[in-house]
Amino acid sequence: MDVHVISADWSKDARVLQEIRGKVFIEEQQVPRDLEWDGLDEEAHHFLAINSAGVRVGCARLLPTGQIGRMAVLKEMRGQQIGNRLLDACIEKARSLGLDRVFLHAQAQAEDFYRKAGFLPFGDRFPEAGIDHQAMDLALPIPFEPVPGIDKPVIREEAPDPASEAGELRQFHGESECAEGLREILDWPRRTLRIYSQLLDHVLFDQPGVVEALSAFVRTGPPARLQVLIHSNSAVVSRGHRLVELARRIDSKIQIRTVPVELATDRHTAVVCDDQGFFLMPDAENYLAFANRYDPVQAQRLAGRFDYLWERSKTDAELRTLRL
Repeated sequence: MDVHVISADWSKDARVLQEIRGKVFIEEQQVPRDLEWDGLDEEAHHFLAINSAGVRVGCARLLPTGQIGRMAVLKEMRGQQIGNRLLDACIEKARSLGLDRVFLHAQAQAEDFYRKAGFLPFGDRFPEAGIDHQAMDLALPIPFEPVPGIDKPVIREEAPDPASEAGELRQFHGESECAEGLREILDWPRRTLRIYSQLLDHVLFDQPGVVEALSAFVRTGPPARLQVLIHSNSAVVSRGHRLVELARRIDSKIQIRTVPVELATDRHTAVVCDDQGFFLMPDAENYLAFANRYDPVQAQRLAGRFDYLWERSKTDAELRTLRL
């Protein structure tokens, strides 16, 4: 039986959307009503799957943040690729809105489904409504609109050729190599630097050369901005930290925020330079790192995750007032 997906309007289609989600989530999966109806539906973009008989058999939604969710297909209609069509509709809508990333919280049993669609997991599994979930995301291609009347390609001088040395993936082993590699990449950025480090790793970020490079970066001019995300300030408070002292002196250009406990699941250490280059240590406790001066796809994937957490984090007042 043929099924097609259409856009839905919550103000008009709330009843049928609630009916489908009620059957799948509340009745079948025993999700509490107050969790299912989270107050976000009015601002979301909704989609309905309809079969050739005109019966609504599935639904999904896309939030303005890029989060895809409430993917539900009636039990008797599963196994017919309806979930894929709903997912495709959400992704296409996100592209049309200019989003560079979509993400979702996949039920553990559905993780393979999303992997096949190109989504990659990040962080550890976590319980949501009593069900194990895995956070996953998908980087979207950046749309290019040619300028009418101009046939020649636009050349961005600041973007190195990925095939050149600047676009090569480099690898670092051990504490000293990782620290040297980090110091080297801090000469790359001109506009933005994002640093994600659970405890603001002293081996990497409390080194004189690193802090001097960061100080030089933020003093280059108005565009320069340094954002830092940490999980806890305990190590900084107990040992002191050169980067935190720098942030206190130049608080208009350097911000440090603490990730909420419920979102502090990422294990990596990362530095993103101008959304083009990155330094990544996949496991913060294992000094094996990778860096690439020009890899926009990976850099923007890391930046997207960082920005998602940044918006949900708060400035650490204790670090702003701490005398080191």
